[in-house]
Amino acid sequence: MREFLLLDLINHEVAEADREWWARCKLNHTAAFPYLAYDCVRLIAGLIIYAIFVPATLLVVMGVIGSGIILCQMWIEQSIKKGDRSHRANYAAFRDLVIVRAVFWGVVTATGLSFGPSEWIPALVACALFVLFVDTLCMIALPRRALLAASIYAAAISIPVVVFHSGPIWIAAIMATSALIFLHWAMFNLNFLFATRRLRTRKLTEAKDTIQLLLNQYDEDGSDWLFECDKEGQILRPNERFCRAADRSAQEMDGMRLSLLFDDCPEREELRTLGEKEDNFRGLVIPLTVRGENCWWSISARPIYSADGHLECWRGFMTDISRSRRAEAKVTYMAHYDVLTNLPNRSLFNTTLRRAFDRQDDGQLMGVLYVDLDHFKAVNDTHGHAVGDIVLSEAARRIERAVGHTSMVARLGGDEFAVLLDRLTDREEALGVAQSIVSAMDEPVRVAGHNSPLPIGASVGVAFAPDNGRTGEEVLKAADMALYDAKARGRSGASVFDPGMQQEVQSRRELELDLRAALSRGQLEVQYQPLKDAVTTDTVGYEALLRWHHPERGMVSPATFIPIAEETGQILPIGAWVLREALNEAANWPEDISVSVNLSPAQMRDEGLVNTIVGALATSGVAPHRLELEITESLLMQDNEENIALLHKIRSLGVQISLDDFGTGYSSLNYLRSFPFDRIKIDRCFVQDIAEEEDSDAIVNAVVELASKLKMRTTAEGIENTEQLDRIRATGCTSVQGFLFDAAKPPAQLEHGAEQRMLRAPQPTVTSIAPADKTEEPAKPDRKSA
Repeated sequence: MREFLLLDLINHEVAEADREWWARCKLNHTAAFPYLAYDCVRLIAGLIIYAIFVPATLLVVMGVIGSGIILCQMWIEQSIKKGDRSHRANYAAFRDLVIVRAVFWGVVTATGLSFGPSEWIPALVACALFVLFVDTLCMIALPRRALLAASIYAAAISIPVVVFHSGPIWIAAIMATSALIFLHWAMFNLNFLFATRRLRTRKLTEAKDTIQLLLNQYDEDGSDWLFECDKEGQILRPNERFCRAADRSAQEMDGMRLSLLFDDCPEREELRTLGEKEDNFRGLVIPLTVRGENCWWSISARPIYSADGHLECWRGFMTDISRSRRAEAKVTYMAHYDVLTNLPNRSLFNTTLRRAFDRQDDGQLMGVLYVDLDHFKAVNDTHGHAVGDIVLSEAARRIERAVGHTSMVARLGGDEFAVLLDRLTDREEALGVAQSIVSAMDEPVRVAGHNSPLPIGASVGVAFAPDNGRTGEEVLKAADMALYDAKARGRSGASVFDPGMQQEVQSRRELELDLRAALSRGQLEVQYQPLKDAVTTDTVGYEALLRWHHPERGMVSPATFIPIAEETGQILPIGAWVLREALNEAANWPEDISVSVNLSPAQMRDEGLVNTIVGALATSGVAPHRLELEITESLLMQDNEENIALLHKIRSLGVQISLDDFGTGYSSLNYLRSFPFDRIKIDRCFVQDIAEEEDSDAIVNAVVELASKLKMRTTAEGIENTEQLDRIRATGCTSVQGFLFDAAKPPAQLEHGAEQRMLRAPQPTVTSIAPADKTEEPAKPDRKSA
């Protein structure tokens, strides 16, 4: 049915954004016909003709309504000119006026054909048919309304003619009715032509604008440009963009050989060869220098021949691929070099090492150094990665200066470096290089914005080929084991690989694995060494000391496993467990007995330390003043200001803070001024010699007197005989600690809290994050050491 009625011809899809434009198009097409003049002329003519046979009253009504239609038409046209309303609103008003006009003139026509004199009927029919066709065909932009108006006119002609007249005049009715079929076909087809032309023009205009915009943008921002050369390879009519890209004038470029634009290289010779062969070519990349900068252009071209088959010219386009080439070079660089230090990375070092082995002659000596920075983790964790990067860059420069330009230095990752010495004359030369690296790190690194320099060091492992391996991987692994040994010996030194190191490394790694499971397996225990009043020798507190009962190794010395726990990070959960265990045990003691727990550098760097302390105090119910946390001077050296701020925060909880091993670090008096410690613990190295060495006696006396004036308590560690105790008492020291009184004991053997412990439910063991500090010396299992 839709096809029969031709409805698809007038069904035009117009986007919502184009509806306003589409209404304007239809208004403009309709307004091309002078409706205002047309309405005025036919109204005046109608009034003159109808005055012959129509009463005056009807003439007045006819004049008023006709004038109203004319005024509406004038208002719509004025609104279109002024633009004070949208085109869609004006179009809707005009569309409604079409029907009002058709109804009005249809009634006028029907009235005239019904009541007019018979001699006027043919003339009136002719006028009505004229109006029918004119009104309809002038509104092809409104096909549905035009067809409706035509139907009204046809009815206004046909009905009066059939009802009030007879004879040949009926032909008018037949013509009017038949005209609807013609007008339907004509209107819908004409509307289709009108609409498709306008819509296609719209699309073509938009496409043209888009293409023009793209061409303009391409001309301004594109990296491609067209070129043309004659058969001799001379540039013809260079465009502005081509000249601008080559940084040459058009006069200079015109007639210049294309190949002379580029640097002298094999690719330029290839361009000449392709020109001689007269073959199409694509993507030929040639380097050139523009404004002193290295660039790369990609050229594609094809020969153009005349009608007789002779070469006329070359046409093609060029692309500036400099950016992508630089990006590729950067990616290639990043794949083989460390961006921070600009040293070769692990991949390039391994490749170079493998090639060095491939070309190694029999008897040729080659060395590999494995370098690891000491104290770098503390610097990185305390001051942040930005400062850590500065330290790494400085360390890389120092290593390069120490090694020289004849050897390869690489950064393997983190704070690990490697050196390849493939031109060694003897082993002493490699050891000299290793010692130079260690010495280069002795000086602290100064960083802008930090008042104090950052101490670092270097440990170096040395291995040789072919003695320690037949491949680069084997020698590098041997150097790694030697490095492990250098760190175990106290760091800031160099070790040469020895076959026995492999067994030591394996044993240490097994110990690491066992330590990771020791806490969950219940192998760790906290023991307590009493702290005595120096005068009465009454117990005033206990120091919590960590012990490890290994099922196969037996008692493992704290001096062995505490450094491992520090390096692997296990000190954090172990330390938190020690803190909770110590406070839970202190809950069994009298209220005047305190407990002291050591803090490690790793714990001081832990952001959750304060929360761990608060949680342990809350869970145990122990008053904060009964907890004493011990720190060492070496800990304060790592970052004085930040650690002092943290100590003040802990002190605000009511917890006591003591300075352990006083006198063994640096700037001790400065620390005492920066933070008011509750207690100073005098290191055992001064106490042990107090009876034999006068300088030790003087140091202890000075420390006690200084602490007294600063209102700080003092504790002498390592009291082993009565003579030492008497000397310490004479100084005025407030408390003592040592084997003379008691070694560290399990909780069940303590003299305090036995009865309360029987009444209290056992406390659950929960692992958290915080470290323990105190260890023992291997020679004396019950003796405390840091």
